[in-house]
Amino acid sequence: MSGKNYIRILLFSVIILILSYINYFTDYAVNNESLLVKLIQASLIILLAYLLDVLVGNIILEKVRDTRDRYTLRKVSSIFITLLALGLLVIVFFKETTTLIIAYGIFSAGIVITLQDVFRNFAGGIIILFSKSFRAGDRIQVENCYGDVLDIAYFHTTLMEIREWVDGDQYSGRVLNIPNSFVLNNTIKNYTRDFSFIWDEVTIMLTPESNWEKAKITALETTNELIKDYVEHSKRELVNMEQKYLLTSYDVDTKVFMQIEGDRIEMHLRYVVDPKKRRYVNDMIVRNLLEGFAGESDIFIGSISGIEVTKMPEIEITPSSGS
Repeated sequence: MSGKNYIRILLFSVIILILSYINYFTDYAVNNESLLVKLIQASLIILLAYLLDVLVGNIILEKVRDTRDRYTLRKVSSIFITLLALGLLVIVFFKETTTLIIAYGIFSAGIVITLQDVFRNFAGGIIILFSKSFRAGDRIQVENCYGDVLDIAYFHTTLMEIREWVDGDQYSGRVLNIPNSFVLNNTIKNYTRDFSFIWDEVTIMLTPESNWEKAKITALETTNELIKDYVEHSKRELVNMEQKYLLTSYDVDTKVFMQIEGDRIEMHLRYVVDPKKRRYVNDMIVRNLLEGFAGESDIFIGSISGIEVTKMPEIEITPSSGS
């Protein structure tokens, strides 16, 4: 506490002592006892409210790192403490407390409604911190916002954005500040909590005359060599998840699923990958598969569709005779 705080606390303490002395040890209290008791009670309320305000302010200053959150939280706590103190002072000085308490309650409700967004954001921040639905460093999706969590403050969560105009889950370069109230009524999709891998797919299109069995074996061997570390780590994480959740074992080994679509064979290669390296691994797998298939005389990469371009017929334009 600063020197000013000590002086104010000392001043209120002296006032309470003087009023108490007058009330209990002088003749003035004979006709004014009720007033003195109210003044003593009011002084105590003001002193305790001031001490509480100082204490809460010091806690906020110590615990809250973000300057904006610190300022907002400090204002909200001061409003609460002031409203509480005013309500207690009203009760002390007025006899018809029922009506006054109702009026005070309506006034307080009005303040809460006015600041409802602030309170919702603060409540959301507390829920995030205690529920640990995500942590700094996690990759999450909230509605149409995707990104990596940079910081979780009391009133907002900061993300480094991915996607938007950038493909492959890579950074767009924008920093998003999302009000924490989103946790109260939105689904949070966490890419990395508990299980830090996702499944991704590469679709390869082959012509009907291709040796699809050889293509499948080549795809599996090539992919397994590239992602073997991811497979081993993901299996260990699934074992840990089974201790925490009611989870049946999932097969994280690389799989190939074949499908016939029109005049082509579609080969869907499914594998596990670190979500933050999805585009890099996808590119690496595709390049290695193209190199592997290029050395095979009986594997042909097919096209999605054929487009026939025809020449526009010549049109002879004859000027009208009237011109």
